[in-house]
Amino acid sequence: MSFSLFDNERFELWPKYDSAKSFYGKAYVTFTVDDYGAGVTLTSYETPIVSLYLTAKGEVGSVLWIHRNPADLSNTTWRHIREFFKQAGLKADSKAQCLRDYASGVD
Repeated sequence: MSFSLFDNERFELWPKYDSAKSFYGKAYVTFTVDDYGAGVTLTSYETPIVSLYLTAKGEVGSVLWIHRNPADLSNTTWRHIREFFKQAGLKADSKAQCLRDYASGVD
């Protein structure tokens, strides 16, 4: 039996680093506990995109791309991804940098 205070809780992603005032309900973060451990998943336009799995210290331990071809995602979804990564404490300066650092093994 697993227990998580926030398991399957879904929250709207709000811009903290992006210049937008809101993402207008198009980006959500869901807290999950599964076989990989505790994590947070970004959903953009109702499509799960990427999960960040956390260490026992609450830091990002791994990045799991749910969307098989992140390079093909829209510019708006990439704004959501960069915001999600930055709020998680990851470097997310550009799409190219994110692909290079976090999606090297993705098809």
